Parts: sequence; C-alpha cells; structure tokens
Amino acid sequence: MNENTVLMEKPGMDIYTVSRLNFEIKKGLEQGFANIWVEGEVSNYYCHNNRHFYFDLKDEYSKIKVVMFHESNRNLAFKIEDGKHLILFGYVSVYEKRGEYQLIAVDAKEVGKGALLVAFEQLKEKLEKLGYFDASHKKPVPLLPKKIGAVTSTGGAVIRDMVSILSKRYENFHLIVRNVNVQGPSSGEEICSAVDDLCSFGVDVIIIARGGGSLEDLWAFNTEMVAEKVFSCRVPVISAIGHETDYTICDFVADLRAATPSVAATLVIADKSETVSLIIRFEEAVKNLVAKKISGTKKALFNLLNRKVFKKPEAIVQEKWQDYDNISLRFSEKISGLLDKKAEKFNSARRLFTKKSIADRVFYGRMIVKTMLEKLASGFRIKIDYSKNRIDALMKDLQANSPVSVLEKGFSMVMDKNNKKIIKSISQTEIGDDINVLLKDGILFSRILDKINKSMKTG
Repeated sequence: MNENTVLMEKPGMDIYTVSRLNFEIKKGLEQGFANIWVEGEVSNYYCHNNRHFYFDLKDEYSKIKVVMFHESNRNLAFKIEDGKHLILFGYVSVYEKRGEYQLIAVDAKEVGKGALLVAFEQLKEKLEKLGYFDASHKKPVPLLPKKIGAVTSTGGAVIRDMVSILSKRYENFHLIVRNVNVQGPSSGEEICSAVDDLCSFGVDVIIIARGGGSLEDLWAFNTEMVAEKVFSCRVPVISAIGHETDYTICDFVADLRAATPSVAATLVIADKSETVSLIIRFEEAVKNLVAKKISGTKKALFNLLNRKVFKKPEAIVQEKWQDYDNISLRFSEKISGLLDKKAEKFNSARRLFTKKSIADRVFYGRMIVKTMLEKLASGFRIKIDYSKNRIDALMKDLQANSPVSVLEKGFSMVMDKNNKKIIKSISQTEIGDDINVLLKDGILFSRILDKINKSMKTG
C-alpha cells in the first residue's frame, strides 16, 4: 500500500471535489473582491447575440477576463470596443465549469473623453449616416397652426415664458401641454409617449422644450429612442432644448431647431397684428389690381364696340366681295397669259415638224451614221493589221529561241531517265544514273560512268 493510499484512508479527512473547490474559491473571491473599480484597456471584445459583452481588460503587465451581462450594458452610454481605456465597477467571480476567475462588470466609465460625450458623438455619427438629419426629411411648420402641442415640464419657467410670448403674438392661440420629466432615467420614454399623445389629439405642430443644463441634465434628448420618435413623427417638430449654445440629437433630427423655448414660441405661430396688417396690405393690393384690371377691360370693350364690324357689319361683307372680284380678275388674267404662251410654243413646234424638215432631219441622220460606220471599219482594219504584225514577230522570236531550234544547231539536251527534269549541272546526277540525251534526230539512252568537274585541274 503506497503513501497516498494511506493518507486517503485516514479517518475524518475532508476531500474536495473539483466543483466544490471552484465554488468555494468563487465564494471567497466574490466576498473578498466585491464592489471594486478596475482600470485597463479593452482587448478581444466580443458581443454574444447582441446582448452579453465578453472581453479582456489589460495593462502592460497582465490581463483579466471580463463579462458584462445585458442587464448591465443595455444602459451603457457609449460603445465598448478594442483599444478603449475604461474604468470598470464590479466584482471578481469564478466561471466554475472552466475554473477561470473573471471580473463581472456592472458599470463602465471611459477614461479621457467623458462617457456621455463619446456616446453623443457615436449616436450623432450613426444617425447622420442613416439620413436622420437630411433636409429632404424636414417637414414645413404651418404658419398659423390651429392646435400647438408642447412636450415639457409644467412645473418650470419654460412653459410660463412660452405662454407669455404666445399670448403677445396671438392671444387666442390653442396650446395643449403634455407634462413630462425632462431629466432622469424615465424621461426618454415619457417624451416619446408624450409625442404620441399629442399626435392623437390632432395637433398641427409639436414643441419639445427644456431649459438649460449640463450634458447629463439634457441627456434624455440625446437618446436614440427620442431621435427615432421625432424622425418618424407625422407632425412637424420644433426642438427647443437648453440655451442657444446647447445642441442635442433632438435638435438635429427635428424639423426646426429653436435656440431657446422662447424662440420656439415666436417661430411656432405668426404674430397676429403683423399678420392682420399683412392681410390688409394684400387686400388693398388685390383691390387695386382688380380695379386696374376692370378699367383695362372696360377700355378694351369700348374699343371693341367702336369697331366698324359692330357699327356697319354690311361693310365687312361688301369689302370681302370686292376682294373676291379683284382676286377673280387677277386669276383670269393670269390664266389667259399662260394659255397664250402655251399656244405660241405649240405653233413653233408645229412649224418645225413639216414634211420637208422631217426629211432633212432623216437624211442628215443617215449621213452621220454612214460616216461613223466608215470610221469604225477603218479602225478595226488598223487594229487587225497591228495584231497580225505583232503575232508574226512573236512567232519568229519563239522559233529562234525554241529548244528544237537549239537542237537543230547541233546542241543536245540532257534529261533524267523519265524525261521529267532537265539536267543542267553534274551535281544533279550520281555515277550509275540513267539519263537521256536528246539530239535533233533522236534520243540516246545513256548511263553515267564518271563525273569530271570543269573546275578540277587536268594533267
């Protein structure tokens, strides 16, 4: 029995299973490292099913695995990605199945830029790419809305200022206010719900208003849910958030941005006194235009009634009959002149075609044909004589240079044994070849016994 066996058999010994050991380590770590802040850089970031975040948090010497579950990351104000420098809040735990310890992150803050500012810039860039800010999507704000909707807190000075300005501009305005919390965790959802409520009340325009504040105070108006609600709203939306220098995502998406809620009150409806004055000026202009038009029409009618056609209508008919008579006369004269010219041409032609003139023309034509035939026959004879002389000369030249003439002079012609090829050089034959020697009176069938090149020396 070995030593290990002896130790295992000792009574009262507490033996850990792997699961129990990991559980005890997990419990100890979670108790000893609860509610801690850890700083480092993100690497190997992975989001599973668009819910849970998994990544490593590292510094120059070490790293630790981090898990941030959906319940914790869904309200995160910025996007986690590789290379981000973060401060995480959470506790250390153990993933028991693998025996790996890890940091369970409950919250995260970005080092450097403020987390809210980073989230603002990321959402602004995203919505801009989606076309939420494009001018083509902006709806026109009506000049004189029958019902004005306002999304704001009824307990602040914002609504009082707006009502005061609206009363001065148009005392019988119709304003429907939907009270909301303009900051806090529930404010984004309240704003979206208020927009829907006002649309159901049939307002013509909606003002989303809030006084000034920090980026954190205004954050409800920088959320994606509010941006989507404003973008999809069928009613024109005026955004009046904060002071003149404050800009929110809601401002960019809205159909019209007002520097302050007070400015929004001046933009949402026209000034009644100015509008009435403008209408009066338009009315006067229309009256003057109509009077001028009536005066011009009367003058035109007077001139029309004074025309001869209305005073002496028979004069118009008589004038037309006179025009007809003049046209008929000119037409007759024109036709008569044309007929006279045609008759003159006809008589001239008829004089040309008498019997004597025709006989003269036939005789003259025969003389021309006879002369042309004589010239043609003379040309053919000259051409034939030239061709005969040319053929005789070619025949004499051919006879002088033909092989038969050469043989007649005492020369011979050497052919191969088949009489297909003329042998011009001794290089075309070999000793023992049969050849044919053509003479003027016959053929010698010969065989080559030897070859002597004329360039070889004899001695």
